Amino acid sequence: MKKYNIGWGLTNACNMNCQFCYSKGTRVSTTDTKIEDWKNFVDKNHQYIDSINYGTGENSIIDSFFEFIWYVRKNYPEIKQALTTNGYTYDRVSKNKEFYDIFIKSIDEVDVSLDFYKKERHNEFRGQPNAYEWALNMLQLLKDTNKLSTIVFVGFDETLNEDNLDGLFKIAKKYDAILRMNIYRPVSKDKSINDRFICSYEKLKKALEYINKKHEIINLSDALLGNIFTNSTNIKDMSGTNSIRILPNGDICPSTYLIDENYRNKYNIKNNIDLSRVVFEDFESPAIPKACEGCKYAKSCKGGVFDRRILWYGTFEERDPYCPLRHNEQFPEEKFAVTKTGRISVHDDYLPTLFFKSKG
Repeated sequence: MKKYNIGWGLTNACNMNCQFCYSKGTRVSTTDTKIEDWKNFVDKNHQYIDSINYGTGENSIIDSFFEFIWYVRKNYPEIKQALTTNGYTYDRVSKNKEFYDIFIKSIDEVDVSLDFYKKERHNEFRGQPNAYEWALNMLQLLKDTNKLSTIVFVGFDETLNEDNLDGLFKIAKKYDAILRMNIYRPVSKDKSINDRFICSYEKLKKALEYINKKHEIINLSDALLGNIFTNSTNIKDMSGTNSIRILPNGDICPSTYLIDENYRNKYNIKNNIDLSRVVFEDFESPAIPKACEGCKYAKSCKGGVFDRRILWYGTFEERDPYCPLRHNEQFPEEKFAVTKTGRISVHDDYLPTLFFKSKG
C-alpha cells in the first residue's frame, strides 16, 4: 500500500515577517480550514499516511493545533508527527501544562528555524525581535526532553558564508541537533527578492565542499546533488508521488514550493478526498530533459529536482539549475562522504533537502 509523507500547514497565522517566505502569497489570500476538516481527512486516510510535518504558518499559535495532534496520536499512533517551528512553540508549551504534555506525547521530531548564528542578524532577517531567543529556548527544551531536533536554515549566499556555517554548527552541537538546509527557491513574484536570495551555484558548491571538509554530511536528499556529489545511486524526488503538501485552506499540492494556483485547484480535504486517488500525473514519470541524453547520471538524477526545474524554467524539459554542466564544469570525481544510516527524519522522504552534523 502506498503511503504518503505529508507537509501540512493547519493555519495561515504567523508571527514573523520573512521576506523569503515561500507561502506568504497563499497565506494572505486564503482562509483556514477547521479542525473538523482535519479530523475527517485523517479518519478517512490514516492508512495511507506515514508521517505528517506541520509547517507553513506557525501552527502552535492556534489552540486547535494541540487538540489535533493529540487526536492523531491517540487514534493513529502509527503516524509519525513532526513540527517545524520558529521557536514560538516553546512560549506556548512553557506557559500551558496541558499543551506541554500533549506536545511531549504527540510530536516525535522538531525542526527549529535558525538562519544566522548572530542574534541581531537572525531577528532582523525574520522580522521578529524574539526570533533568536525563541529558537534557542526551543532547542534547549528539545535537548532536555530527548526529542529528535533539527536546526533548519534557508540556503542562500549570505547564510552559506563560512563564519555563519561554523556558528550554526556550533549551536547545533550544543543542543544535540542536526543541521538541515533548504536551498532557496524563487517563489516570490517580486524579482528583486528572488535575485537577492537565489543561491549561486558557486556558493552552494563551495559551501558543500567546506562542510564536507570541516563538518559532516549526513545525507544530500536531493535528486541532483545526492546522485552526482555522493556515492548514492538512487536518490529520488518524492514530490507529488509519495510526498504532498496540504495548505491551510485544504488544497493539496505536489510540493512544498509548488503552491500557486496552477497546483492547488484539483484536490481539497474538505471534499471528502480519498488519498489513494490523489494523482499528480506530471510528477509520476516526467520526461528526462533532452540535454541529459547520454549523461551517466540520467537514470538516477533524471534531470534533477522537480520544483527547481519548474520554478526556474517553468518546465520539466529543462535540467536542474544546479547541474554542473550548466556552469561549464565537469562532474566531480571525488565524492562527498555521507554518514547516513537508515531514515534520518520525516524530511528525508518528504522534500529535497540537505542534512549535516557537527563533527565530534
